[in-house]
Amino acid sequence: MDEGGAAPPASDESATARITLRLTESLKAGIEAAAAREGVSVNTWLVRALGRSISTTTVRGPGNRLRGFGRS
Repeated sequence: MDEGGAAPPASDESATARITLRLTESLKAGIEAAAAREGVSVNTWLVRALGRSISTTTVRGPGNRLRGFGRS
């Protein structure tokens, strides 16, 4: 274990990273409900939601208009 108490990362490239999130109880409950509706784990739901959020391309246009596209 390293100084932070976490196990050292695995040496193969298929290793995953861990992160700790502090959520309000209401946000946590909402995420759990959304994951249950989709029939997936909370982890899977969060990974998909985060993946969608970083793959969306948005360009600011004149004024308050947004131009761009998003993938789902």
